[in-house]
Amino acid sequence: MSAHAEEVKQVAVPPESEFKETDKVAKIWFIFATLWFPFFTSFGLLLAIKFFFPDFLSESAWDTFGRIRPSHVNGVLFGFLSSGLLGIMFWTVPRMCARGLYKAKVAMFTPFLWNFGILAGIIWIMLGGSQGREYAELPWAIDIAVMACLFLNIYNIWGTILTRREPKLYVSLWYYMGTTLWFPIVYFVGNVMWHPATGALNGTLDGIFNWYYGHNVLGLWFTTLGIPAWYYFIPRLLNRPLYSHLLSIISFFSIALIYTGVGGHHLLQSPIPEWLKTVSVVMTVLMMVPVLAFMTNIGLTMRGSWHKLTQSTVLQFIFAGFVMYVLTSIQGTLQGLRSTNAYLHFNQWTISHDHLALLGGFGFLCVGGIFWLLPQIWGKQLWGGKLSMRTTWWVAFLGFLTFFSSMVVSGLIASGDWWMHLNVVETLPALRISFIWRAIGGGIIILGAYIFAITIFMTWWKSRVPFKAEIPELIEGVSAKSHSKWMNTSQEKINVPIITIGGLTGFLLMSFTFLVMSYMYAADAPSMRAQPLTEAQQAGLLVYKANGCEYCHNQFIRPQDWAMGYTSQAGDFYFSVPNFLGTERTGPSLGQIGGKRPTVWDIQHEINPRSRSPRSIMPSFAWMSDTDLNNLAAYLQSLGGEDLDPSGFYAPVPYEFSLISNPHVPLMMQVASYYDPETQTYTGPESLGKQWADIFEQGKTLFAQKCLPCHGDSGNGMGPYARQTLAHPANLHERIALFADAGGDAMHFWRIHEGVPGTAMPPWGWTVSDDDIFKIMTYEMSFVIGPGAVRTVSGDVSDQEGDDFDAQHHPKPLIPGTEQDFNKGKGLYAIYCAQCHGDDGHGDGPASIVTAGTGYIQPEPANFEESGGDFTNYGRWVWKVTEGVETTNMPPWKEDLTDIEIAQVILYEQSFSKPDDYNSKWAPLYTDPFAVNLMKGG
Repeated sequence: MSAHAEEVKQVAVPPESEFKETDKVAKIWFIFATLWFPFFTSFGLLLAIKFFFPDFLSESAWDTFGRIRPSHVNGVLFGFLSSGLLGIMFWTVPRMCARGLYKAKVAMFTPFLWNFGILAGIIWIMLGGSQGREYAELPWAIDIAVMACLFLNIYNIWGTILTRREPKLYVSLWYYMGTTLWFPIVYFVGNVMWHPATGALNGTLDGIFNWYYGHNVLGLWFTTLGIPAWYYFIPRLLNRPLYSHLLSIISFFSIALIYTGVGGHHLLQSPIPEWLKTVSVVMTVLMMVPVLAFMTNIGLTMRGSWHKLTQSTVLQFIFAGFVMYVLTSIQGTLQGLRSTNAYLHFNQWTISHDHLALLGGFGFLCVGGIFWLLPQIWGKQLWGGKLSMRTTWWVAFLGFLTFFSSMVVSGLIASGDWWMHLNVVETLPALRISFIWRAIGGGIIILGAYIFAITIFMTWWKSRVPFKAEIPELIEGVSAKSHSKWMNTSQEKINVPIITIGGLTGFLLMSFTFLVMSYMYAADAPSMRAQPLTEAQQAGLLVYKANGCEYCHNQFIRPQDWAMGYTSQAGDFYFSVPNFLGTERTGPSLGQIGGKRPTVWDIQHEINPRSRSPRSIMPSFAWMSDTDLNNLAAYLQSLGGEDLDPSGFYAPVPYEFSLISNPHVPLMMQVASYYDPETQTYTGPESLGKQWADIFEQGKTLFAQKCLPCHGDSGNGMGPYARQTLAHPANLHERIALFADAGGDAMHFWRIHEGVPGTAMPPWGWTVSDDDIFKIMTYEMSFVIGPGAVRTVSGDVSDQEGDDFDAQHHPKPLIPGTEQDFNKGKGLYAIYCAQCHGDDGHGDGPASIVTAGTGYIQPEPANFEESGGDFTNYGRWVWKVTEGVETTNMPPWKEDLTDIEIAQVILYEQSFSKPDDYNSKWAPLYTDPFAVNLMKGG
């Protein structure tokens, strides 16, 4: 046994009869927990079904998703879990203090006030009385009842500890002392109880206070009720001391400081202060300190006793809860980093994380604790014995595994879609199977909950077998080595003032940082997009809040959600009370939805969502009055300001790209001033022309290598790969002209550099330098009507290069000229060349400037009829098709076609020649009769 082993042996243990009144208090808490477990988890099954069967239970207000969801959450959290954990606290604290509860009769009143208050609050929520803040939905009057219970707990728990007979403070008591002091403050502040009318502040400040509370419900309520239960149960079930006193000290004091400041990681992508995000990320990483200390302490306590997991179902439940809590904490740290949070937020992954902690970690702990303690209190053997417990274990465990896995899968699918800017309507069908499995897994858990509840109540009603403890009396552990002087001193001297002052100091310090400093630096003015709500819009906000619309729709635009609008600023939410920032996106983001949809469309969508969006899983609000429907639509139109700008059809350029300009545009404008597109004559300085030609040709080569397969050689979006993509490649002739009103060069560069999510347009910035992107942009500008390609290199140069190539290499066709060669060339021509040169090779394709109404490629593409005598030898053919024609849109086809394919295209293009030209110049070059005789009848 370790030198740091802490002994759990009680001193002057009173007889069990002294705990009789105390145990009645724990029993009441346990009965409520047992009742609420199947009842409120059944609400969750209704929600799970609505994800794939949205019209299920949708004919009235109280059974819609947005009202059942907070009822389920609050029922499970404050009904089942809190009752179970408080029951454990009221059972264990007296035994660790070696005396009965301080005021048992007062304590007996607390579970009734708590649970009937929570039930009343849930009924209130289902009637539309939610405060609309996640985890803080309970109405103000219920908050008063909760606070009364928390103060009664302080009175009883602290009274018991301060009058204890056992001189040592076992580690579990530290946590109970801490949580009874910390959580009332967290609850009061987080629920903004000094504003009884709304229970909220305004805008992002309300979001900060909301998630200070929302995360500390987990960190400073459930965690600080759960850890002391694990610290008590596991050594007791193993009949051995806790491994390390030192690790207990590290875990407790670090949790007081660190956990308090973690809540901001729920808002990392929102417009809260950057310094607060940094604090939250740092605290999220440091959260592993208390978690690892706790995990190590329990793990080493288990050392040598792992076989007992197979012998005790109670231990299986409690240890499974411990494992799931540790996994939750590790998962929380990983998803609390900025990069992972940006990817994993707004989907079922976050919901799976919540369930892993609450239903998994603390739920399994509560079930195990009740299975062990309630039969002892009643003095009856569990009805059904080990079989009932094992059945409950396997049903609950397998159900939870299915349930949790399905949400992880659906979360990862949605994360990938959000990252690629796919809309909700495209994503929901991909999630349907996961939603069904979620309901199946949830249904199995609920079956386990009913088996558990039936077992417990049948034990009370039917069991007549006296209780027989499976765990022997705790014996004193003897360390193999002597404790250090510091260890002995700390175990003897650590006392109530040290725990109180140390715990409160860390807690208050971080609370000040998180809340007071945020309050001091809150947005004090509205942004241009924020407008005071009209009377109808304010009424619509209340309808939105009452029906829980915030659980499926977020209201802020993250930096990576640029396709939805401008990144939200803190001032955008100045008039929003409460905050509806949101953490889920089952429906579309509503952050800047105002003006984006017709008002009547919104109203009809509220009445029958599938009539306007067939894939929607939104509940029908057909039961709602016309006034409420109109007010809700008015509120939606106000979100982000009612945007009716007719030019806002492109996503705004992100700030980091917004100041970019193409450095080659001044040169392009300069050479264009010396160029006459009618005569294709450049009269400027030769050095300037060569400089332009070098940039233009590099851009054209890069375009041929990287862009032509999708956008086509004329940039009209008709490249061969365009037939493979769902989202059609952009017609650059049209698109670039529109960029002028949407960011100009910055927009053009950004689209090439970052790609276009949801399309086949890749982020070329990953592999192409910025300078090369500017050259591609410069070449693509020639697709816009104007001078077209500024031809600073005369066509005579290309002709001479072709003649020189012919004279030096005497090229011959690489193909015999079979019918197969001809047909292959015909196909290649049709997909690559016809858009400029036309179906008949006259240079009059739809993209050619000679085609009125649609054309823009200039200089005018070549006429293959050879009316101008362009091709005097085969070398010219090979050279011009292979290398392209300088400072025109004729690309170097060697970047896209093989030499054989180029020869096949040339054969087909030669067939456009007049018969005399073909028969005298080209037919003799081929060996196959097909090509030789192709124009004989012409």
